[in-house]
Amino acid sequence: MSQNRADFGPVQLARWLGIEESQLRRAQNRGLIPPPDIDDKRWSYALAKTLPDRVDDIVAALEPQREEPAIPAPGSGPAVPRARGAHRAETMGPVQLSRYLGLKKWQLQRAQERGLVPEPDTEQKRWSKESVAALPDRVDEILAAVGDHPGLGSEKAAEHLAQRTGLEVERADIQLLAEQGTLRPVGDFRGWPLYAIADLDGLDPADVTAAISDRHAWVEASLSSEESAQLLGWPVGKFEVTAERHGLTPGRFGRYARGGVERLSEQ
Repeated sequence: MSQNRADFGPVQLARWLGIEESQLRRAQNRGLIPPPDIDDKRWSYALAKTLPDRVDDIVAALEPQREEPAIPAPGSGPAVPRARGAHRAETMGPVQLSRYLGLKKWQLQRAQERGLVPEPDTEQKRWSKESVAALPDRVDEILAAVGDHPGLGSEKAAEHLAQRTGLEVERADIQLLAEQGTLRPVGDFRGWPLYAIADLDGLDPADVTAAISDRHAWVEASLSSEESAQLLGWPVGKFEVTAERHGLTPGRFGRYARGGVERLSEQ
């Protein structure tokens, strides 16, 4: 399907906003940036132009990524004046705390998000040893809450759900369930939402069937640019320009409502 001229993929939108693509993905996953409104993959100019004034707030809401230096080996005695490295030897960053507890970094992050691990308590945004002293005794509780699998992306989630239910589940169905709030991401990978296997397995089959039916109904009631042009006997370019002039915009999957396309022939 040909793309409209005034739209953005994630790379183009991030560059246009002056942020990194990873920041865009994380912001989208946290609801700071709306999901794509064209074919579930691209942002229209009309939607994108609402974002530049909010870039500073969006960036401020994202947690900064920090590199975690290794803990220096303990010296023979305290330095005078006290060295910065000596202070870090008494604290832990996420990498060190994960190792200390025998957790993977994503498990620590989710445990922190759920309030099972306290927030860093030092000015350097690190954990003092005192603040995490009780955590080793709670590792089983943490693992029970966050699980042992980071989750599946929408494509793999659709495959998993299709295998479990025997239904023809597609990525778009997972995205719709997430938009409806029926399915919630448990984390992200490079900004893309991840869904827990337990949550997928716990979905009501009726909700999954409804999402599939919604997709089928829209496909039946809509036309691609090429199908619309063929119906009207026009070149694709003429159809897209005419549709834009008359306010006919594509919906899901970049498809146009059949009724709107048919009305164009009366113009």
